[in-house]
Amino acid sequence: MTRKIFTILMCGIMVLGITGCTVPKRVNPVYADAQSTVAFLVDAIERKDAQAIKDKFSPYAQSSIDNLDEKIDRLIEEFPGWNDDYELSDTFERWSNHGKITYMLTPSFDFEVDGKTYRMRIIYYKKSDEDESKLGFYSIQIMDLHASDYSSGVYMHGVNDDPDILLWDYTK
Repeated sequence: MTRKIFTILMCGIMVLGITGCTVPKRVNPVYADAQSTVAFLVDAIERKDAQAIKDKFSPYAQSSIDNLDEKIDRLIEEFPGWNDDYELSDTFERWSNHGKITYMLTPSFDFEVDGKTYRMRIIYYKKSDEDESKLGFYSIQIMDLHASDYSSGVYMHGVNDDPDILLWDYTK
């Protein structure tokens, strides 16, 4: 009897596999959020929609970044292009302070265009009980990973740095 049940189950599994019926994969919500964020940004860059990009920045970042409009224009003008073959470093930070929650995503995307490898990092707040003016984009950085002529002190921008848009070696 056990052998019959096992055979029937195996046949059922094979039929489901052949017909393409599979159990849906669970999607990591942090990864999905990072994916949709980069898709939005690349789409806005390709459409040359500076206002859409600016609107994604938090009120705090908008008031803190010097020459934000010019930096967004430069981002659009100098963006090297995009392809769907990229590597995502799925990172996030979350901390609490006396029951107040801060949730910030910091995904970095490595992508190749015309034989050059770039890294784009977007830092954005998803939740901030302590300061709601920080909700939204905080920082965008793009750098050529294999350039040898960066100015000294070039590093990957972090959550403890002031909000900004940093492109290439920041001195151009």
